[in-house]
Amino acid sequence: MEKIRQVLRDELLLQHPCLLLLALGLGFVIMDPFEMGPVGGHEFRPVRHPIAPYKKVMESWRRDNRSRLGKGNLEFVGEVFGPESLEFDPRGRGPYAGLADGRIVRWEGEGDNGGWKTFAVVTTNWSEKLCAKGVDSTSAKQWKVEAQCGRPLGLRFEKKTGDLYIADAYHGLLVVGADGGVATPLVRSVVEGNPIFFANDLDIHRNGSIFFTDTSNKYNRV
Repeated sequence: MEKIRQVLRDELLLQHPCLLLLALGLGFVIMDPFEMGPVGGHEFRPVRHPIAPYKKVMESWRRDNRSRLGKGNLEFVGEVFGPESLEFDPRGRGPYAGLADGRIVRWEGEGDNGGWKTFAVVTTNWSEKLCAKGVDSTSAKQWKVEAQCGRPLGLRFEKKTGDLYIADAYHGLLVVGADGGVATPLVRSVVEGNPIFFANDLDIHRNGSIFFTDTSNKYNRV
């Protein structure tokens, strides 16, 4: 009986080459012989770590028993798109945020001259015609120009100088002065021989050292 089933399976694959190609394709994806996948080239070894019981963790977790977050309001709808990494400068101004259209903006308060104002951009390629797509800046339409316009993700102020350090998904680590403008690249493409594909966030140590994350060693944000 088993032999009959095997013969039927073989005949089915031969009579339907699409199934054979599909099986080969799935095998190629699963085996990843050329290490093209996001985890290709990495050797993973299981490591056992002691983890506290879930119930014990939740009992000691600080809770918002009044559910204050659920009572919050969604602000600035239709004004800013894809804001990342809210920051206040050493003088208390802000917040600042990196947007999906490549700008870093600052909140100037209410009133006729208030609202969100452009504070900095990460590249001289930025222009309103090319990059400012409004609500579409968070869609696939922006992806086509994102590398040109930039995508600032991480923001941190150096408290002593007031300089703003920026981690941009395409342009690496940059800095701009307290007055804003076009940011200056610090580390754009390579660190110790390793290319930067997806700079994501950063922090500044009190001794002046700057740490930043690179999300992938193979793929950019898109």
